[in-house]
Amino acid sequence: MYLPHFIDCLVPIALIVSVNHFAYPVTAKPEANFSKTSSAARQLVTPQKLAVEFSEIQTPTVNFPKEIYPEVKFSEITSPQIRVQENEYLTIITLPTDILFDQKDKLRADAKDVLKQVSQTINNRYPENWLQILGHTNSKGSQEYNFTLSEQRVAVVERWLREEGAVNVSVITKQGYGDTQPVSAVENSDCSDNMSGWKNNGRIEIVVQKLNNQV
Repeated sequence: MYLPHFIDCLVPIALIVSVNHFAYPVTAKPEANFSKTSSAARQLVTPQKLAVEFSEIQTPTVNFPKEIYPEVKFSEITSPQIRVQENEYLTIITLPTDILFDQKDKLRADAKDVLKQVSQTINNRYPENWLQILGHTNSKGSQEYNFTLSEQRVAVVERWLREEGAVNVSVITKQGYGDTQPVSAVENSDCSDNMSGWKNNGRIEIVVQKLNNQV
C-alpha cells in the first residue's frame, strides 16, 4: 500500500540529487582551483596539467536545465537554430547536427557559416578559457555505430574550430556519447514517430568552462 507512494516521493528526490551532483562539481571545482590564484601563478600552469584537471570535471548526464543554465542571446549568434545557455560558470552552445552534417561526419557546405558564429563568440567573449565539445546522436542505428559517429563528429568540429575558426582557448577536449543522453522523446502518445524529438537528440554541445567566472 505504501510502496507506490514511497517510490513517487523517491523519484523527485533522486532527480534533485542528480542535478546537484552534476551542477556543483562542474561549477565549484574551477572556482576553487583558479579564482584565488595569482596571475603570475596561472602562467606556470602547463597545458598538460589543465587538460588533466579539465578531464576530471564531471560532465552532466542529462540535458542542461534552463533553471540552472538560462537561455541567452549573443550578437554573434544569428542562426535561430543555435541555442545558447549561460550561468556564472558555464556557457553551453547547442547546435543541431542537421545544420552541420549532410550525412555521417561530412560537414554541410553552409556549416562553416554556423561554426564561424560559434568561433567568433568564443574568441570575442571567452579567450583563454576551456572548451569541451560533446557529441550526441539519435537512437537510429546500433549503439556502437552511434557512439563511433558521435566521436567522429566532435573530431570534425574540433578540427574546424582549431584550424578554420582559430579559437583562442587554453584547452579543448571532446567526447562522443552516441545515443545515451537523449533530451526528447522519440515517440508521441499514439506511438507515432516524434520527428522533432529525433532531431533534438542529434546535437553538438560546445561547453565553455569560464576560468574567471565572468558572464
